[in-house]
Amino acid sequence: MAEDTKHGGHKNGRKGVLSGSSFFTWFMVIALLGVWTSVAVIWFELVDYEEVLAKAKDFRYNLSEVLQGKLGVYDADGDGDFDVEDAKVLLGK
Repeated sequence: MAEDTKHGGHKNGRKGVLSGSSFFTWFMVIALLGVWTSVAVIWFELVDYEEVLAKAKDFRYNLSEVLQGKLGVYDADGDGDFDVEDAKVLLGK
């Protein structure tokens, strides 16, 4: 019984409510989420979407050309690309 009152009434020594450091931690997490959300909104307002989309499409086409160049050595039908017909020839089907 004396042990219970020594630790504030709980056997594990923890307080029954949120401690100050836990409240501060959650406050900081929510504050940082708010700050980064604001930064993201402002950044998206300033970015030119068309330019970003054009760069993404250009990157996709460049990647496709690079892959076609590497697979071009397996072009069995001579049409300049690697497609289903070339795969069928390579697999013997």
